[in-house]
Amino acid sequence: MALRKMDNPVINLKTSESSREKREKMPFSLYKKQKKTEKRKAIFREVPKKEKILEFPDGFLWGTSTSAYQIEGNIRNDWSIWEKSYKRINNLQKNGKNIKDFTAGQACDSYNRYSEDFDLALALNNNIVRFGIEWSRIEPKIGTWSVKEIQHYHNVFKAAKERGLKTVVTLWHWTNPIWLSRINGWTNPETVKHFLNYTNLIIKEYGSYIDYWITLNEPMIHTFNGYVIGKFPPGDKNIIKGYKVLNNLAQAHNQAYKLIHKHFPKARVGFTKLRNYFEPANRWNPVEQIISRTMNFFSNELFINKTKKYLDFVGIDYYFHDRIVWYPPFIKNKNIEVTDTGWEIYPEGIYHVLKSLQKLKKPIIIMENGIADQEDKYREVFIKEHLYYIHKAIQEGVPVKGYLYWSLLDNFEWSLGWEPKFGLFSVDRETFKRRPRPSAFKYADICKNNKVSVVI
Repeated sequence: MALRKMDNPVINLKTSESSREKREKMPFSLYKKQKKTEKRKAIFREVPKKEKILEFPDGFLWGTSTSAYQIEGNIRNDWSIWEKSYKRINNLQKNGKNIKDFTAGQACDSYNRYSEDFDLALALNNNIVRFGIEWSRIEPKIGTWSVKEIQHYHNVFKAAKERGLKTVVTLWHWTNPIWLSRINGWTNPETVKHFLNYTNLIIKEYGSYIDYWITLNEPMIHTFNGYVIGKFPPGDKNIIKGYKVLNNLAQAHNQAYKLIHKHFPKARVGFTKLRNYFEPANRWNPVEQIISRTMNFFSNELFINKTKKYLDFVGIDYYFHDRIVWYPPFIKNKNIEVTDTGWEIYPEGIYHVLKSLQKLKKPIIIMENGIADQEDKYREVFIKEHLYYIHKAIQEGVPVKGYLYWSLLDNFEWSLGWEPKFGLFSVDRETFKRRPRPSAFKYADICKNNKVSVVI
């Protein structure tokens, strides 16, 4: 998933004084103004008008997503090295952070508990699961393939298929083998060749198990965070390197697409793309319109333009709405409701994102959409609100074929560490016991019945 700084407070509707006490302490005009503000800040839909049942098309895909590094545990790659780097640790200590809360470590122990995790997906009535293969396990040294780890992933695939689950498999989710980082990672054009060698092995070993191929996860996020702002490994701030990385990732996808189709002509191959909904704060303002369109191009369109000839479907991750203003920092959301990470909750944005992709005339699958909500106060409504707008897009002809919630489990959330809780199941970090949140039962009902109940 994509990341942003946790810089906004979670909305708390509780107050220390009653409305009557507040009313007695302020003039009527101020009281009226406050009441209008409170009304605007009501969580999600203010007054339920009527219940409506929205049915999804037959064969709709319902699932959950995970990634290898975030759940498997005990992985050595460029990210695990970066986590323990002096610069990283020093920065965490300066900010009063516990280093253990920002290292993946044993993660969710899913390397040993994958069967249990697939059983959880079945309990949710999922018909599809997304998981990843960790390149650094498969090829720990350049040109050296681990027989043990190859067999491990055979066991993972068999466990999924024995349960009747379709598979979405991510080949690369931001992490790289250590040897690859030592030859300058994705800035080196030779990395494309190494990725194709790795892809070729995946084809030969697991190709018949894979229903949907994700070659790359959110390539623009890796490029921007790793090579422009230095938030991800390797921690560079060099836009020229970033441009090289972007082009090499695009080449890697395009060549992998052709290689996969050479062996499996009917394969469904794509990548996941974080897709923000950008809009000018004031549509009458030409400067804000230009900035919004520019941000949309670089964030949403650039990579797709480089790869759209090599897509069988479009995989979309939706988390962010960006309301653009003409002055720095250029994004000013209303934040009427926010997640635990301070990200604005804006379900309508997914509708606009889907409509913008209709021009590609490709099947679309929502590969990630989720909320950090430790107390599980808003997750049920969050899911239903987004499904309402997805259904609206489908009714208008957008070919959305599936929805996978992020995430099945609470997991390691990259530079945000362990604090954000996206999971339908919580995970005890000591015992690794999984426990369903109340929203898990609600999502299971949606998946089982292929329909969602909303108030409109």
